Amino acid sequence: MSHPDAEKWNGRYQTEGRGRQQSPPRELLRAYHQLLPKNGWALDAASGVGINSFYLAQLGLNVLALDISEVGLRLVREKAIEEGFQVNTAVFDLSNPHLPADTFDVIINFRFLERATFAAYRNALKVGGVLIFETFVYEGVPDEPHPYFLLPGELNSAFQDWDVVHSAETAVEGSRSHQMKKVAQLVARKV
Repeated sequence: MSHPDAEKWNGRYQTEGRGRQQSPPRELLRAYHQLLPKNGWALDAASGVGINSFYLAQLGLNVLALDISEVGLRLVREKAIEEGFQVNTAVFDLSNPHLPADTFDVIINFRFLERATFAAYRNALKVGGVLIFETFVYEGVPDEPHPYFLLPGELNSAFQDWDVVHSAETAVEGSRSHQMKKVAQLVARKV
């Protein structure tokens, strides 16, 4: 795949991927794991090297890990074999997401933003399914859209008609910089 994002992430995962796989699953996912079903299908969107995918598999879910990076997904498959997990993978460009309707019991999205996924997630998640979403908030000029950052309040607004269990804008430590970065968090059930 010659997409610029694929090239960027393939290069990064080629050098850092195994080390990244030693990180724990995202705190928000661990904090709300009790809301997740004991079986069913989970979608890990922009899964990277699969840290959260493995956690979902440990919880008993069938997992589909989507990412634009072939290298990241290769690392997911290798670790899944090493650890005895079943994780399905697919190279997928989420900038044009076509996901099957009413398929997933869980969708997670961490540190990735493509606004087109909002409608796709709404369509692909089953009624009663859980969405766990966390990504960066733009801290520049107010109301100036940025393709890779949410505006304040944007994530909550996109899913405000769902049963929102948790919604916050807070600071978390960056995985590479270790500096505090503003993120929006959402845990919601589709109604």
